[in-house]
Amino acid sequence: MAKITSLRHPDLSSRRSISVELPEFLVRALEHRVAETNDEASSEEIVTLDHLIEIELAGCLSLAEVAHLERSIPGIGHAVSQWLNDID
Repeated sequence: MAKITSLRHPDLSSRRSISVELPEFLVRALEHRVAETNDEASSEEIVTLDHLIEIELAGCLSLAEVAHLERSIPGIGHAVSQWLNDID
């Protein structure tokens, strides 16, 4: 008898930590951007390095690409929409 594999998809709105190795000059440039952003920010507007990287990477996704990815990653459009509502 064949074993049925679960078709459950992970929650695309969940978060996952990853480790990324970057050249020191990029790390310093990102840290500088965070410091500049936070210089004039109120306590509610403080940005972390994680926030900055998240926003920079999200900026690389176009609406057309999200629509294209929807075929391979069902639910990505909804997850992006949710993310946009949450950062508002």
